[in-house]
Amino acid sequence: MKDRRAFEKKERVLLDFARSYLSEGFPNPDREGCPPDDALRSLAFNPRESDLQVTEHLAACSPCFRRYGELLAKLKSQREAEKRFSSRRISAWTKVHPVLAGTAAFCALLIAIGAGLLFRRNRLPNTPPVGTHRTPASVEPLNSAVAYAPFGLDLSALSRVRGSESSATVPQRLAVPSSPLDLTLTLPLASKEGHYDLRVTSGDRIFWSKSAQAHLLKGKTLIQVEADFRQIQTGDYNLEVESSAGTRLIQPVLIAPGLPHNEKPE
Repeated sequence: MKDRRAFEKKERVLLDFARSYLSEGFPNPDREGCPPDDALRSLAFNPRESDLQVTEHLAACSPCFRRYGELLAKLKSQREAEKRFSSRRISAWTKVHPVLAGTAAFCALLIAIGAGLLFRRNRLPNTPPVGTHRTPASVEPLNSAVAYAPFGLDLSALSRVRGSESSATVPQRLAVPSSPLDLTLTLPLASKEGHYDLRVTSGDRIFWSKSAQAHLLKGKTLIQVEADFRQIQTGDYNLEVESSAGTRLIQPVLIAPGLPHNEKPE
């Protein structure tokens, strides 16, 4: 027991050192070459869909590393507030969010980055942050080679459910292309603006997830988000849209290739 406590204490000390080093060791006051905030948010909320260059940039830019830490803390707080999910669903969530799967995993990430930075700093003194010679205006968009086609889903007729409840009526299944989509969701009348969690599920498994903000536009509450469904196999799924208050919309969808794209709603 004493050895375990001693190990945990050393682990905390090392973790604190790594965080402090990465947070302060690479100042970039002019934020030169930094990716947009959406890219950092995507890395925190959807690490499998993020560009590897963003992770590399965190290793050389303290302001971006601190912002990434803030986003991780926000995501962790939101997930802790959602204890109504069953343990199986939580387990499925951790599989698509490995960064938050546990303290040990996060420690390993920080330790690996920190060790690499120490090695780089010893080998290459005064190495400037990634992208120092570029201004923010000239930063290329992440995943610039991916074309996101406009696609809209009207969810305005759906009934809201809470927690694990099931909808009284089963909506008609809608077809969705298995491709990168600039997706616009129209929420039911009087839906509130703010944070929503989006998921593509089948049974207790989560195949895609993302967080987004809903905004009021011309009297409609809309969510606009980039969604890449190429990794999801053809089949029937549920698109779940859950508000921060815990109410959900459940829309059955068929994800399949070769479907015609529709336009975003006005």
